[in-house]
Amino acid sequence: MTGEISDLKKIVRRQKPLFIETGLGDRQCEQVWQIRREFSYSLRDTGLTKLNEDIVVPRSKLADLLKFTARLQRKYGLIVACFGHAGDGNIHTNIMVDYTQAGAKERARAALNELFTQILGWRGSITGEHGIGLAKKPWWPLATSPAVRELHRAVKRALDPNGILNPGKFV
Repeated sequence: MTGEISDLKKIVRRQKPLFIETGLGDRQCEQVWQIRREFSYSLRDTGLTKLNEDIVVPRSKLADLLKFTARLQRKYGLIVACFGHAGDGNIHTNIMVDYTQAGAKERARAALNELFTQILGWRGSITGEHGIGLAKKPWWPLATSPAVRELHRAVKRALDPNGILNPGKFV
């Protein structure tokens, strides 16, 4: 473990971070988690609408994802903040939107479309933890095969034959 930490620190130092924290043990791990929670809260506290997408990419594509989201940010004029679980490729990609700006809704939608299309192109997933929900419904057919969609419908029918659970939802 210490060899891996040492190797990782060497890689991170090349990026010239302000600091590097290592969380070993319960107390230090909780401190690292607190930093992660505070980062999420700080995004919410900007006053912008936080479109938090919990996408997953193969770990070999993490650097590509960060470059891609930087391009999205420039192209659409929207702040994009990424953080998450690099160990399993699950990255919370937050597109920050000021809906009072002209065209913001359209730019956000286009950015999401490009993000999800690229993630699927890398054989990733448009959701890692939070499910599809209504917000990602338009991309559901791109993310799943007809057989998977039918399986979901079959499970829904088996568990909710009268359609009373979560009415109006698609799955």
